[in-house]
This record gives sequence, structure tokens and C-alpha cells, in this order.
Amino acid sequence: MIFLLLSIVFSTLTVSFFKLFERKGVHTFHAIVVNYLTCGIIGSFFVKNPFYTSAFWKSPWLIYTLFLGFLFISIFYLIALTAQKISVSASMVAAKLSVVIPVLIAYFFLGESLGFLKIAGILVSFMAVYFISYKDASASIPTQFIWYLPVLVFVGSGCIDAMLKMLETRYIPTYSADDIVTATFFFAFIFGFLVLLFQGFKDGTKPHLKSLQWGVFLGIPNYFSMYFLVETLALFPATFIFPVNNMAIVASATLVALVFFHEKLNPKNWLGFILALAAIILISLA
Repeated sequence: MIFLLLSIVFSTLTVSFFKLFERKGVHTFHAIVVNYLTCGIIGSFFVKNPFYTSAFWKSPWLIYTLFLGFLFISIFYLIALTAQKISVSASMVAAKLSVVIPVLIAYFFLGESLGFLKIAGILVSFMAVYFISYKDASASIPTQFIWYLPVLVFVGSGCIDAMLKMLETRYIPTYSADDIVTATFFFAFIFGFLVLLFQGFKDGTKPHLKSLQWGVFLGIPNYFSMYFLVETLALFPATFIFPVNNMAIVASATLVALVFFHEKLNPKNWLGFILALAAIILISLA
């Protein structure tokens, strides 16, 4: 269980960095790009087939990690914006309730059935995302942030979950999970680097040393949050690990936000928090 605990701790640290970025004046996207380079470098110590080998470039899963890399950096940036513009709680609830998306994909495209508990969990999850994102009328947040960011995080994280599940079913353990995840990290960095190049040519924007340094700091817990989750899944069934992992991350991230960043949750936010835990339980029981 130590691996599961470490995954929860590193995941909570990762999202907490985004609030620090806001306070320290760190350019979030620049730090995220460096974060994925850091993840890729760390992961390269664990891979069976490094990127410079022919076995890597001939891997049947490579095209999927290319698309996953794009999703990783896009959704990670949206999670950062949600944490900064709304709350850490909203970002984690939207991300961790994304388990609903693979369930819906399995129903509509794979012919799997939906029982009462799954339907109830899906409905409760939608309400949870709404309530955890709710802000009082006096809050100084543009209206579009109330729905735009959490909903995109919710849908995008669900697409990532669905693709990871597909890769797990089709290619793991025949192929190394470390290879697949590390390739995804490198592709995420490449997409981010291309955006930085475009910004540099367009308006002369250059990353500051401070943002690069914080990106390295972010990459360490971000990599190990996934590494220890994968290690945990090798020891325990996913039907047990994912609900416990998701609920613990939502709860711990909210606690950190309340204690260290002095975020305030209104009654509707607390309702969304409780509904999120209930949705995770319902879906896991199904």
C-alpha cells in the first residue's frame, strides 16, 4: 500500500504547484513544457527500449502515445488554469470524475450495459462538477470560467483515461508500461516546445529561468505520481485502486488548498465535493 500512498502524495503535490505558480509569478505553460521534459528524462532510466533504438520507433503503440502526448499537455494546462482561476478542488473533482467518460464510451461504442449504479454515478458526477465549480455572484471570476474550464478538464481527462485503458488492454504487459508512459511524456514536451517556438517567432516571448526551474520541480512529483500508480496497479486490482486513489486525491488536494492556500468553499462547493466522492463510490461499486 506504500506505493498507493506515494501516488496520492505526489499527485497532491503536483496540483498544489499550480497555486504556487500563481503566487510566485511563474509562467504556467512554460513550466508545464519543462515539466514534461523532466518526466521524460526521469522515465528514460526505467524504459526497456530507449527512444534512440529501432525497437522504440517500430512499436505498435507509438502512434497512440503521439495523440496522448497532445492530450497530456493540453489537459494538464487546463487543470492548472482551473486550479488557479476557480479552485484546486474544482480541478481535481473534474479530473478524477473523468472515469465517467470511459464508462460512456464502453456503453455507446463497445456495447457494454449500464446498470442502475453506473447511471446514478454518472448523473451524480455531472452535478458534482457543477456544484464544485460554483462561485458566488460576488466572486471576481469571469463567467466563462464557471463552465468552460472544468467541463473541458472533465471530458479531456476522460479521453485520456479511455486511451490509457485501451493501451493497457491491448499492449500491456506485452510491452513495457514505462516505455509507453515515457514516450507520452516526450511527445507532450515536443508539442509544448513547438507552441513555445511559435510564440517566440510571433511576439518574441522567451521562457524565464524561474519558470524553467519550477518546471523541473513540477516534473518530479508529476512523474512519480504516475509511476507509483502503475506500480500499485501491478499489485492490486484496478477496481479497488482507482476509486481509493481518486477519492484520496480529491480529499487531500482539497485539504491542502484549505489549509495552505486558504481557499474558501461555499456550501454549494461542499455539496459538489460530497457528490464527487459519492459518484466515485457508485461507479466503483457498479
